Amino acid sequence: MNIKFSVIIATLCCAAYTAVAEVPNVPKKTINGKEFYLYKVARSEGLYAISNKFEVSQEEIIKYNPSAKNGLKLDQILLIPTTRNDNATVGEEESRTDTESTSTFRHTIKRGESLYSISKMYGVTINAILEANPGTTQNIKAGAILNIPQKGQKTSTPTASAPTSATRREEPVTTPTSAETANGDYTFHTITRGETLYNIARRYDCGIEDILRANPGLKPDKLYDGSVIRIPQKAAYKDEPILEQVSDTTSVTQYVTYTVKRKETLYSIAKKFKISVETLKQANPDIRTVKKGDKINIPEQKVEITSRNVPTVTDEQINDLYTRIYERKNTKHINAAVILPFMLQHKPDIKAALYTEYYQGFLLAVDSLKRQGFSVNVYAYDTEGSLNKVRNILNNGVMSSMDLIIAPDNDEMIDLIADFSAQYNINVVNTFSIKNEKVNTNARVFQTNIPHSYLYAETAERFVKLFYNREVIFLSNTADSSDVYDFIPLLQAELTNNSIAYRTCSYNNILSQAELAATVNNAASVIFVPTSNKQQVPDAILSSLTTFVDSNPQCKVSLFGFPSWLVQANSHLNEFYKLDTYIFSRFYADPGDPKKLSFDLKFNYWYNDEMMKASPQYGLLGFDTGLYFLQAIAKNGKNFSNYDLTPSGNALQTDFEFERINNWSGFINKSFYFIHFTPYMTTDKIKE
Repeated sequence: MNIKFSVIIATLCCAAYTAVAEVPNVPKKTINGKEFYLYKVARSEGLYAISNKFEVSQEEIIKYNPSAKNGLKLDQILLIPTTRNDNATVGEEESRTDTESTSTFRHTIKRGESLYSISKMYGVTINAILEANPGTTQNIKAGAILNIPQKGQKTSTPTASAPTSATRREEPVTTPTSAETANGDYTFHTITRGETLYNIARRYDCGIEDILRANPGLKPDKLYDGSVIRIPQKAAYKDEPILEQVSDTTSVTQYVTYTVKRKETLYSIAKKFKISVETLKQANPDIRTVKKGDKINIPEQKVEITSRNVPTVTDEQINDLYTRIYERKNTKHINAAVILPFMLQHKPDIKAALYTEYYQGFLLAVDSLKRQGFSVNVYAYDTEGSLNKVRNILNNGVMSSMDLIIAPDNDEMIDLIADFSAQYNINVVNTFSIKNEKVNTNARVFQTNIPHSYLYAETAERFVKLFYNREVIFLSNTADSSDVYDFIPLLQAELTNNSIAYRTCSYNNILSQAELAATVNNAASVIFVPTSNKQQVPDAILSSLTTFVDSNPQCKVSLFGFPSWLVQANSHLNEFYKLDTYIFSRFYADPGDPKKLSFDLKFNYWYNDEMMKASPQYGLLGFDTGLYFLQAIAKNGKNFSNYDLTPSGNALQTDFEFERINNWSGFINKSFYFIHFTPYMTTDKIKE
């Protein structure tokens, strides 16, 4: 293509965009999942002029307005499909992908998400997100909405089992190979209220089956407003209309345009036209306040518009399709692989010993399941710290028949195993890596450790719920003021957002009584929070805090600590009890728990040894993990995550409460505890 020709095409594109932009004030309405302009025919206006104005064909106008083929009437209301609707038929080479790649979709921020995690989720850069949201900073808040630039995301998540379909197809299609699926691009779509899977599939010219396979977390009967799904740009399945053609009559409101006058408000305008403020807001969803000169829509009257020949698919048929794709079944036979760095050919070290202990705990879970009548085949492999070794393990033939794989701690190895699992629909448990990102795009990955960003966000929220009526005092070492735990700024922001004041008590290496007294200042109820999580902090503050409690019995005192403190719990247990201490942690095993003591005895009986002194204890971790996943697979098969993810409630050390990050991702474990060392010399695990 020469330069001159390129300029001509660019000019035509600009002209086309301008033509559409000339009708911004025409009201819109979504009918049966499609968005339309509600256009009132002007005097002497014909189909040709209107089709040019909205850049749609005359045939498209007649399709949604059958009476228009007999001529138009003054003030007649026409349904004109907006540019959001994709009306291309199979075989037409329209520029849908090019158009949508430059648009945006809406993402509602969840607690714990960051611009980094969102950028990874959608395969765009942080700068691209910031450019699409002027005024947005790195400090985003849960509940806010971001515009995300539309861009095809490459992923390694073929979320399909053997190809099945509850619907008839218009023409023979072939199942996409794993390579095709892995390299496929997606368009992202934000669901709006009232949309159905059938409407969305028609809009993007793909099958309902395509959408369900691309979004394993999407429940056909639960489409949430604001939820984002991905649409395969290369459709593999076409849904043929199942029902007879039906008629659909819709009551549509006609609008007039009103120019706001000086000092007018939404309330005064609503009163003027004898309508409610809520009705006025619904007619102008993008307007919160008005000023002089603004043009707004005023609902005037309702007209009945009948559209015919609307093919559809029933909810029952879509649900049946879902259950065919993600088959649910009880199974008495389970195959599980444990791939860990046992390092059997190397000199023994602590790390290898811990992974061996994890495997031993996992085998005790297998034994528990076998006692319930289930058959579990366990395949154990030593990675030997080699990526090539892992490749050889995956290629040995038997691995494709696994229901579950326990992955090692190496991120490259996890990536390799996750890609393999996506191809053969195998569940992968990432127990040891917090930073691996496969969970963002692979629906088969389960990350048992809650990532730091989610942990800190959830902890801050729970802190506010428990201590909203306390005086919050941060303890800061001025000699090491640069060492501030990442959690602290987030907690302080959460306190500020909830209008909870806090103060800071500064000390120099060792906390003194004078510094405490000056800061507390006769408060009736306080909770102290150190700003550093270093292991030497308890030694610097506990003595003065316990003395303060003895000297001020009228003051209710609590201390808030960090996961690293649990390693020192036995050394400071009396102080923790006296200070009514709370420590947040992903895991905790109560030494006095009868179930824990019973497990210790069984472990010692089986292996003639005790578990290593570590936090967490790897034997318990292997047992909890194995029992949860093996029981889930036994109950519902390898697709258990599509049906029943009941939180575990009786784990010895680590509970599981899995949640998808998005509709196509894997799962992260959102469970964590507040470990409460009470003044009554008891220890409680608070889950919520």
